Amino acid sequence: MTLFLTIIFWIIIVALFAFSFIGIVVPVIPGAPLILGGFAVYHFFISPIEGVSFWIAMFILAAVSVIVDYLASIKFVQRWGGSKKSQWAAIIGLLIGPFIMGPLGLIVMPFALVVLVEMIIGSNARDSFKVGLASFIGLLSGGLFKALIFIAMIIYFFIKI
Repeated sequence: MTLFLTIIFWIIIVALFAFSFIGIVVPVIPGAPLILGGFAVYHFFISPIEGVSFWIAMFILAAVSVIVDYLASIKFVQRWGGSKKSQWAAIIGLLIGPFIMGPLGLIVMPFALVVLVEMIIGSNARDSFKVGLASFIGLLSGGLFKALIFIAMIIYFFIKI
């Protein structure tokens, strides 16, 4: 392979890695699959990555990174006194918010749905707002954890190659 092609493939890999981090705040960009795509570009076009353990570890970390957003919101809502219905409202808000309001919906929709559900089930406005804030903090925590997972995946990739 020529040096030119190698450079082009590395540019593609770096771009995929960079876009994966954008996916942390813009949920329509699939972060973990983009990182896996970068690994695949390297594996198929530059040099095969030896060992199946690398791929198993990366797919497990990718799956964890997808689940972490939902679990973080649920756990924070639960810890701050939210009901099961509010936990589901946080998940629904995370899923539909970006489609209704774009990237801003990722923040606004879970918060608004959790506050609404808490008020409907009889919580006062202060407690409802507190639980809604918990969904927002859970979202931020999940994003931070997802970023750490992505960094770990990329570091392991560079160690492995």
